[in-house]
Amino acid sequence: MNPQVYKYAITGLLTMMATSCYKSLLPKEKEHFSNNASFDGDLYAANFGRTNVFYGKFNPDYSTQPLTFELQNIAGPNGQPVPALREEVDTWQWKTYYSGTEKSVEEINAKRIQVKRPVLDIKPNSGDLVFWATDTSKLKPGTYTFDIFVKNNGGQKTFQKRKLQLARPRPYEPYEFDDFTGLRKPLDKGGVIHPTVIGVQDKQNNFITADNVTVYFRKTGTAKNTLSIKFFDADSAVIRLPVFNITKWDSLVYRSNTIQQMVPFAFNRKMTQDSTVVTWDITNPFPVLADVGINEQAAIGFLYERVSYGQRTQAALGLTFSIFEAGSWEVIFKFKVNPKFAND
Repeated sequence: MNPQVYKYAITGLLTMMATSCYKSLLPKEKEHFSNNASFDGDLYAANFGRTNVFYGKFNPDYSTQPLTFELQNIAGPNGQPVPALREEVDTWQWKTYYSGTEKSVEEINAKRIQVKRPVLDIKPNSGDLVFWATDTSKLKPGTYTFDIFVKNNGGQKTFQKRKLQLARPRPYEPYEFDDFTGLRKPLDKGGVIHPTVIGVQDKQNNFITADNVTVYFRKTGTAKNTLSIKFFDADSAVIRLPVFNITKWDSLVYRSNTIQQMVPFAFNRKMTQDSTVVTWDITNPFPVLADVGINEQAAIGFLYERVSYGQRTQAALGLTFSIFEAGSWEVIFKFKVNPKFAND
């Protein structure tokens, strides 16, 4: 071996041995549980009939990871234990990521798997709380309490008297009925659903305001998850869909806030022979990430154009919404003022 190479090899070996010995003399890093670790508030408001996920409410404040979380002392409004909140129910969880490029409801559903989880559940290493979709047969609306026990090898803490406020089912959004009383909300506080977007003129070429269009959600069956849409004018006469003459019925999309891209509105579009009702196959919930995404709703727009005094003008009517209850649903748009579709 070249003497110079040999010299460098010996030097390197001695350096590695010295570093190894030095590290072995260092004290082991102690795990830390911060006194300032906390939850963002103590109230979790949930609705029956849907999966309610509460993300990112725990702040570890530099506590050593991993942390473990456990639910304890679950009690009802009367202070008594509530075993029903720990009973397991059938839930759907994703086994493969939703990409937004799926071509059918069946392709989306194939990415989900049914598992059993406790009705009130906590993710063991993040502290995210989940109230899984269930009905009111064993649990009733009201305020329940529970403790969250958090620990790592450096310490532990029990966060006491967290509140789970369970409200009536809200089968769709926006929803015009009160979560607790079941009564219709005041008209000025959401008691009537209006379009999210409107740019439509009446017969005098005045713009119709959103207040002059009422949107109704109607469940029509349970055999299949579908969505049908139809329109009525101020005289309750049905509006035929071809008037929305620049709507691209087979390529409607909306932006998913969760995956940050445009995705198909729904699948397998059908239109009745008289062109008064359009129907799609949908997932449950709709959109598919409505109960696990962040502010996830579908949006649809109905567009048309006409010639007004020599000028080609476009008009739009749109709604942003979600549906949580499985089944066949109708969304009906009812005008209080007749829109103008014909050319001038």
